[in-house]
Amino acid sequence: MEIVKGVVAENLRDTLVSVRRFCFQSLEVMQKSATAPATKQQILALQLQGMEDESPDIVGLSIQNLSSVPVSLFHASQKTLLIRALDRQAPKKEVLIKMVGTLKDESAAPALRQLSQPGNSAKVRWAAYLALARMGDQTAINLVNNKVRGIEVNDDMVYDMAPSIIYTQQKQLYDYLVELLYSNEKNCESANPDQTNAINCAYRILELLAPEIESFPIATTASGDLEASSYQEALITAREWFQSNREFNIKDAN
Repeated sequence: MEIVKGVVAENLRDTLVSVRRFCFQSLEVMQKSATAPATKQQILALQLQGMEDESPDIVGLSIQNLSSVPVSLFHASQKTLLIRALDRQAPKKEVLIKMVGTLKDESAAPALRQLSQPGNSAKVRWAAYLALARMGDQTAINLVNNKVRGIEVNDDMVYDMAPSIIYTQQKQLYDYLVELLYSNEKNCESANPDQTNAINCAYRILELLAPEIESFPIATTASGDLEASSYQEALITAREWFQSNREFNIKDAN
């Protein structure tokens, strides 16, 4: 690992974009396979160099890869680097914004509020509101709540908006997803390509909620499927559990 890491580090400033891109992709693989915190931190320090690369493609790649690094690995100076990057134009800006939101650093709030204002793209504004909601900003939480409650519950909502709610880690917003578990409307397509009939969107929402709730009675597999012999029975179990655990706790992703 040390030899490979050394070779990668030496080539991060290569004149060829393709070489640098390969190195940063290699760091992503190394970050995920490393187990020792010290090693992961060393790799992170190299990954962060991609934020300063002259190639927008590599900057975007680096932001995307950094978004999967556990927040606990970032030192204070590294968090500051990410927060300062909010003031720059960058590819994957919405990914950077949401990554900063997970830091829960109040010094980022002014920049995030500016990014939520008119004049920024719709993607950037929405990401900024989500990041502020993740940080506990009640105004942002209320705005996100009002927006999602006004959207029809279908595949678009389940695969786009529901994950955004999960990202916020805010119970007020999770409560809305719990409400949707009690619906019996069939507005979603099945993940099974052989099944053409519409299914209850509650099954997909339950897959999103299950791994996020403390002491939840239904686990999920690595692929995100419910560990249950029957999704119908799993939904009944979930409804009964939430009925008895209205003050449930959300797992801390940090």
